[in-house]
Amino acid sequence: MKKKNKYTIFGHSGFLGSNIVKTLREKKYSVFLPPRNKVKFSKNLNNVIYCIGSDDVLEDPINAIQSNLLILSKIILQNQFKKFIYVSSTRLYINSKNTNESDKIKINPNSKNYFYNSLKIAAENFCLSQGNKNIKVLRLSNLYGLNFKKQTYLLPTLIRNSKKNKKINIYINEKSKKNFLNIHDAIHIIVKIIKKSKYRLYNIASNKRISIEKIVSSIKKATNCKIIYSNQKEKFDEPKIDISRIKKEFKFKPNNNFDSFITDIIDKY
Repeated sequence: MKKKNKYTIFGHSGFLGSNIVKTLREKKYSVFLPPRNKVKFSKNLNNVIYCIGSDDVLEDPINAIQSNLLILSKIILQNQFKKFIYVSSTRLYINSKNTNESDKIKINPNSKNYFYNSLKIAAENFCLSQGNKNIKVLRLSNLYGLNFKKQTYLLPTLIRNSKKNKKINIYINEKSKKNFLNIHDAIHIIVKIIKKSKYRLYNIASNKRISIEKIVSSIKKATNCKIIYSNQKEKFDEPKIDISRIKKEFKFKPNNNFDSFITDIIDKY
């Protein structure tokens, strides 16, 4: 059987990238996994999904600049491709009241906490300033799913500690809310956008936020771990993400199945 549609995945060893590769192969798509640090190829890369990125922007700023911006620009400028998807983040909307794709993003250059956002915005601006309309940007929210043992984000860290240490520490008010989306929902929309889409910028997130209290409760129920709370005065709510664009164009309906899926994640961790 001849394989259909070819994809090139940069960042294929990471959480999102590895899940994309697994899903595409299950659907019999042809997948090319570029060697690490190679940016120029003698063949058409077809449908490219760029998942390379670094969150350690303050600890390793050189790597952060390389992965989030420089490597991206080299790949776009030095290669042929059919479609190019740059994976950005809804973290850009922190401290924003409006989260529509057409809204302006706020940056405070005097705060080191905005360095990550600054890199993402620079990368987005580079992509969207190119004349090629087949270069698109997707802002993804927090994702949950399998294959995230090495991640240092909140959810995998909590699960890891609940399994290994039998306890988890919460340093933020339990009423704080975060936006989590099932990774299968995210990949489903990514593939649809690559096949046919009207815009160059999309938010990909859930229509519901989950409280830290609910996340911790689900993990405790599955692992019977101890919960240690501190700094409960500090409450931080991620903004509710406007996903009207993907709902209207793709009839997107996120599966808000966090409770049932988290048990499966923990069992297979």
